[in-house]
Amino acid sequence: MAELEDLVVSGEELDKKLVAEILAPYVRLDKDKCSIRPTEGWIGLSEEQKILIYLLARKAMLALNFGLTVEGATASEVVQETGVKKGTAHPALRKLLGTRPRLLQQSGDGRYSVPNYAIPQIKSMLSEKKLK
Repeated sequence: MAELEDLVVSGEELDKKLVAEILAPYVRLDKDKCSIRPTEGWIGLSEEQKILIYLLARKAMLALNFGLTVEGATASEVVQETGVKKGTAHPALRKLLGTRPRLLQQSGDGRYSVPNYAIPQIKSMLSEKKLK
């Protein structure tokens, strides 16, 4: 039988293995240039999936001490780094921000990021291709 203590988790803990499983088919992380390199798998992603993978990769780069000072990215950075057009990225970011449970969070300075609690759901959605 479960104890109350078994229900306690830390929102700060990152499941690095799960993040690696999610990212592996789509990107590589270049430590020298502090950048994200898409793989062939990236091509088959929807625009929303590209945004999620990009933001999850930033989370991974921060955890790996790549030199990022913040985890999140502005809408302009998302557009520039993913290749998703501005007219598509902005509505997609709003949609992802409004999902329940929320797949993205937005900081006071307008940066978007993936909360740790959303990582398993993102894996499930990518597996099922629900976001296409």
